[in-house]
Amino acid sequence: MISIISDEVLEAAREMNRRDVRRAEGVLNDDDREIANADSPMKEDDKIWAKYQGITGLKGVRGKPIKVGSSHYSYGPYSRNRRILADVALAAGWDVEEARHFEERCVTRMAIHEKNVVALDLSDPNEPKLKNGRPFTFQNIPWPFLRRYIEAVMRKMDPDKRRDVKAAVLNLYEVNSKTGKKVLPAHSPGLKRISDDDLPVYDADLKRAQDELDRIGRPYAMLRMAFDRRYVPPVEVKKDIKDYLLSSSMSKEDFCRATDVTEDEFDAFMLKG
Repeated sequence: MISIISDEVLEAAREMNRRDVRRAEGVLNDDDREIANADSPMKEDDKIWAKYQGITGLKGVRGKPIKVGSSHYSYGPYSRNRRILADVALAAGWDVEEARHFEERCVTRMAIHEKNVVALDLSDPNEPKLKNGRPFTFQNIPWPFLRRYIEAVMRKMDPDKRRDVKAAVLNLYEVNSKTGKKVLPAHSPGLKRISDDDLPVYDADLKRAQDELDRIGRPYAMLRMAFDRRYVPPVEVKKDIKDYLLSSSMSKEDFCRATDVTEDEFDAFMLKG
């Protein structure tokens, strides 16, 4: 696989996070003002990328720049995805190896989707995926797809970090990852963010992200429970009802009102063999 993540990419993303924290706090330094370009956040980031060797173009397994014709092949149409990938890794606390595993899973998902649309070479899993003869990478994934892939792959790879990634990445990037930017929410001055480098959010941001995940997760949990309960024998349901009435100290009358059944219907069900 051709990867766009490296230790240098992680370090550059950390520097961008520190800059964004300073901007949110209203304490930009001289370097920030020198590279600031409000109309083009991508150009602003490019000046930071340029400070780190080895992340100006795609590289192969042995670190050799990949060329198409006579020029170096760029990272793909969505160059901001490079920082998004780094931010996911930083929020999840991953090293480069884990980040590349995540990257590969996202690229594979998109490649399978693209296979239905364009000619994409998926023949050898150990070789770069090619689209129209060019390497197909993480930066070929549009943001609407990438959002879904990040959530789906996080659920499989590291579900305990979903909240952190939602707070530090999914909730902060503008809709268009090609031209948009990462915007840290402003909070009252003096509050300490979790980490200016890796997780530039507050406890409140994490709580909001968890609430959103819980809100999304509840209907699925209820559906799953309803599906499972279809196969529970009536005798088990009756036992659960009795246990619930005992543990909650709820009367039969209150239970019938809460479940919208009559007492006669309740008695008939409980007495049925």
